[in-house]
Amino acid sequence: MNMFLGIDIGGTYTKAGLLDRDGNILAFAETDTPKTGGVQAEIASISEILDFFEEPLENVKAIGVGIPGPVDYKGVVFSPPNLNHWGKVDLGRLLSEFFHFPAQNIIVGNDANFAGLAEYKFGNGAQQDPMIMITLGTGVGGAIIIDGEIFHGRNGFAGELGHIVLQPDGPRCGCGRRGCAESFLSHQGIVRIAWEILQKDKGSILWEMIGGEFELLTPKTIQEASNMGDPASCKILDKVSRFLGIFLADLINIFNPQRIVIGGGISKWGKPLIEPAEKVAKKQAMKHIAENVNIVRAKFYQKAGVIGAASAAMSVVDY
Repeated sequence: MNMFLGIDIGGTYTKAGLLDRDGNILAFAETDTPKTGGVQAEIASISEILDFFEEPLENVKAIGVGIPGPVDYKGVVFSPPNLNHWGKVDLGRLLSEFFHFPAQNIIVGNDANFAGLAEYKFGNGAQQDPMIMITLGTGVGGAIIIDGEIFHGRNGFAGELGHIVLQPDGPRCGCGRRGCAESFLSHQGIVRIAWEILQKDKGSILWEMIGGEFELLTPKTIQEASNMGDPASCKILDKVSRFLGIFLADLINIFNPQRIVIGGGISKWGKPLIEPAEKVAKKQAMKHIAENVNIVRAKFYQKAGVIGAASAAMSVVDY
């Protein structure tokens, strides 16, 4: 059986899975991502996961590794913000040397790109071209799939969709600009919107749930309160949906996609978030471009990065 190893390195966890060519997960494990020790400590963690699988690498055709940060077309990682003390790293070469695995059968790329590829091949992207994926979570990531391939751009850094500006005088984004989509649709951005609204409604169910403590305010508590019909939480959801709709309209106008897939933890809000956003998007986008686009929620969540990395690995070998 041809097997492909997908590795998803995150700021909190490192996940790995063995997949067959149809995208079925044959084995899966995860461990904490080392907080110290840099890339060498991470490679040691990956080695521990592979020992857990008890599957010799000789049975693996190719390896894909997803990273939450910039990766060029050669697979060189550039100082991922959530991976301390990594710096500029040729991760594929290091893995090849450590595991004595053919370098040409290792592919390293951005995790959002790989998640998009997973949805395109095996998920709700349904192999519809062009396909755009956005991931709403700690940040706002993106993937552009054209003719079944990730669009990487000139140097491999394309797909930073979360830094499309929605409001030029908006809040400062981590990238240094103001009003990026990430400023409104990330975990932190949504909490900021919620806190501003709660300052004017301290009698709401949501305010009681968090006891007036900012640190307890999360997208999950907002969702729970909105499900109870809390007016303040519904107002938060409405505002977030509007920003999402504006963002989607921009993506529709720029890429003329057949399908947009929305993933990441925030997308678990489901229809109450996505349906109003779709209405805003199709109203604001150019009509002749928007009328045929499908906007759907992602199929994969916790294992999306692993499935995507393995999916990318399938493309580097003939089998």
